[in-house]
Amino acid sequence: MNIPESIGKRLSAETVLFITAVIGSTLYISLVFNDNLWVDEAFTATLIRGDFNDVIRDTVSDTLPPFYNIAGKLLTLIFGFSPVVLKLFSCLPMVLLLFFGGRKLHNMSGFRPAFLYELFLFSMPHFLHYGVEIRMYSWGIFACGMAALHFTDILENNASLGSFTLYSVFAGYIHHFALVSCGMMWFLLLIMAIYKKDAVRIRDFLKNLCLFFLFYLPGLLLSVHQIKNAGSWFSMAPLTPDSFLSDLRFPFVTNVTLLSALLLFHLCSVVLAAVLRTEKKSFSTGLLLLSVLYLTVLFGYGVSLAAGKSLFTARYLVPSLAVFWLGSAILSDLTITAFKDNRYVSGILAALISASLVTCYLQAFREEYDPGVTNMKAFFDINLREDDACIISEDKPELRICFGYYYPGLKCTNWKKAGDTNGTLWLFVSGENRKALENAEKHGYNPIYTGDFAFDRYSFSLYELEKP
Repeated sequence: MNIPESIGKRLSAETVLFITAVIGSTLYISLVFNDNLWVDEAFTATLIRGDFNDVIRDTVSDTLPPFYNIAGKLLTLIFGFSPVVLKLFSCLPMVLLLFFGGRKLHNMSGFRPAFLYELFLFSMPHFLHYGVEIRMYSWGIFACGMAALHFTDILENNASLGSFTLYSVFAGYIHHFALVSCGMMWFLLLIMAIYKKDAVRIRDFLKNLCLFFLFYLPGLLLSVHQIKNAGSWFSMAPLTPDSFLSDLRFPFVTNVTLLSALLLFHLCSVVLAAVLRTEKKSFSTGLLLLSVLYLTVLFGYGVSLAAGKSLFTARYLVPSLAVFWLGSAILSDLTITAFKDNRYVSGILAALISASLVTCYLQAFREEYDPGVTNMKAFFDINLREDDACIISEDKPELRICFGYYYPGLKCTNWKKAGDTNGTLWLFVSGENRKALENAEKHGYNPIYTGDFAFDRYSFSLYELEKP
């Protein structure tokens, strides 16, 4: 992954990194021009669409920190509310990390690790997907990524903890597990300082930790309030040995088994090569960066076990992916350097990055530009009237939340109150739920099949209910 000599004569390393960041940014921005939202995005977008007082109230009642909702609301007040504005807001931190993160790593460690890291930020699994989602995960990637770069600088160049502290605070206001991942880096810094018996470093660590708690105190108080509100109902899918193994594989999941296996094999190979053939300092830094994601997994499972219910899901690992692939970039650079004739190593890595990029981009593009939402909106834009209402038959209130975003004026009702509907009564049937049709007939309605619709990850059959 060196600059070819013919190119190097015309382009500086800074120019190549700039071009790479532009290419990555272009890919992210190309995915935002759509209105295809899944339930979590619809929930967040609906919350942000309310007036400012409602946004504050709903954010305090939510389980997540305030940054994304409040910043997103301010942005829509300036540029207007639309999914494109919110998706651009979500991909902004990925653009910032590509430009500023790549430059920071180049100044610390040289061209190749910075070049690899920039490539990883838009080619590895999950980045393109979560990088444009109307949620806070992309901002978590930015905060953890920048914190990890300063963590690396501290370990390798004995730099100050100041910037690392500020990015850790920022992570705390973005997502609880972005904070957990930064917390794991704090823990590793303390272990390293104690191991080296460095009194100055320990003193600096404690001083900055106090500053962290001072700046994060408002967020901590809000989090305690939110946890009390959510304690009675908030829970994720049950955690099992299978889910634990799945979470360990999370960084490599591409939905293409062979490619996922090759990405895992690549990581194992660079770790092994670094163990056998590279100098100790950068190798240990790379390993510590990789460990942050797995320490976060263990923390999530540990807290869930202590609480007696699941409080963790794989997507909470998304912020730590920025830390994980930084470690992989450092180790990959060390591996390439360790071989005198590294053309084959570089070629294999280039092919793997290309395969992952194409696969992940096509998947993200299909998800974002699924034509089902256009067809669905074309139908409802014509056929919905002000007095219409709907009954939604589904296992979880996902379609209900999504339609609250797409059609906030569409009233959701139930069989007992269905007779109060003055307009058309619509029945949404998700999956093979025959009981919904039986209920319609039981209450004297004649369900008239209208069609099947799909958007994002949802599909349903639509019926118009003739009044008794």
